[in-house]
Amino acid sequence: MTPLCTPSIAHRLSSPRDLTQELLLRSYRPDEWRRWFEAAGASQPVLRGPVFDSSALMVAAAANGLGVALAPAAMFTPELIAERLVQPFDISVDAGRYWLTRLISRKNSDAMRSFRHWLMNEVVAEARS
Repeated sequence: MTPLCTPSIAHRLSSPRDLTQELLLRSYRPDEWRRWFEAAGASQPVLRGPVFDSSALMVAAAANGLGVALAPAAMFTPELIAERLVQPFDISVDAGRYWLTRLISRKNSDAMRSFRHWLMNEVVAEARS
């Protein structure tokens, strides 16, 4: 997890402390910004503003200039490549992992196997790059 914002917001940020002057967009996980500020060696400001239950929506709000999102940069590579978003600081924190699950009551279908195969290939390709 790392801060992501528009280039115009990033121009106002020279240190993590400068984030105290920005609207920090939040996810439903209340400790993410605290953990990031600790990793950055800065004090966390009082958090106020919108809370999102979707990283995609939160990052879309950041890409529209509404504030700074804390999100996994790897999930938003297209936005970073297109420079709709930038990562203003080279500081990130680990937020855990994702799991691929299915109901035990459902048999593995061809579609499920194909999706798992595709996903595992993507993970391996990402790990190599």
